[in-house]
Amino acid sequence: MISAEINIHPEDEPRPPLLTGPKRQHYLPRFYLDGFAKDGLVSIFDREKDEIRHQQPKDTTVIGHFYTMEDDLGRKRYEVEAMLSDYEGKAGSVIKKLAAKQDIDAEERTDFAIFIALGAMRTPDMVDSIKHMNSDLITNIAKRMYADVAVVEAQLAEDKEHAGLSAEELRAQAQLMVELAQNNGLTVETNEKWAVATAIKMSLNVAPVLAGRDWLVVHSVSDKKSFITTDAPVLLTTVAPRENNFWGIGFGNSDAMVLFPLTSSCILIMHGDSGGFRHLECDSDYVRRVNIGLAEHCQRFVIGRDQRLVASLTNHLSLATKKWLPKFRSS
Repeated sequence: MISAEINIHPEDEPRPPLLTGPKRQHYLPRFYLDGFAKDGLVSIFDREKDEIRHQQPKDTTVIGHFYTMEDDLGRKRYEVEAMLSDYEGKAGSVIKKLAAKQDIDAEERTDFAIFIALGAMRTPDMVDSIKHMNSDLITNIAKRMYADVAVVEAQLAEDKEHAGLSAEELRAQAQLMVELAQNNGLTVETNEKWAVATAIKMSLNVAPVLAGRDWLVVHSVSDKKSFITTDAPVLLTTVAPRENNFWGIGFGNSDAMVLFPLTSSCILIMHGDSGGFRHLECDSDYVRRVNIGLAEHCQRFVIGRDQRLVASLTNHLSLATKKWLPKFRSS
């Protein structure tokens, strides 16, 4: 059984502020994208532009200062980007071993679980999902707070800031507040840096769960049949179909199954709770089913080594005609 104790920064001593770092920051690491490239290029379907293009990994899934934070002194801080780069360095050798059907030790498994958990949470797909959930939550709270004009009017009358308003003015303002709250007239904007920080913190809870799962590395038996990846590369699903409910599926559910494409030739599947590990080969039908599931849950990009494969998947799913939906909602 794999230990569930994971601490991304075990040092007790505080670190000095990291004030320098790269402006161009990849939410899918360049080395990872190399595993889905052919002749140095990846084929990428862009849902927003409804096009497939070839480009270099260095120019793929990159956003300026996506992980750069700002401290109380207004300084740019690069600790998050540095931490991500640290685990990317550790993950590179693990992926090579897994793709070569080799075993990994406990330390490599723990570090790679952190890398995958970060991979699930560090993407714009998850950050935007958090922003949507937070906005929905605040909107729903506002609907409950501003549901009755008389109640809101009485609250305004007790507020010193509204002491100079007449009864008619208080009533009009209360009516406006209720109307806006009940008819989706409020615009709630969630700070992106807050959402990024929240997503990274969430990965700390996901990592030990993944480390303790059964790990199955599935390899395609044919060089002509490859796996894809997406801008939301970690797919959370269930071992067997189950009825939908309000809460959906979470990484900690006993029937959860997590899929993470390693390279175009293999994918890691995590499920159960006994900490097992093995390699397995699969046929082309299985590769196709997995690819459809991965592509269906992308946010904007589907990425692979084969343009025909990427086109086949995205056309099959009619992705260009479907809007992205947040991974979760508050209601």
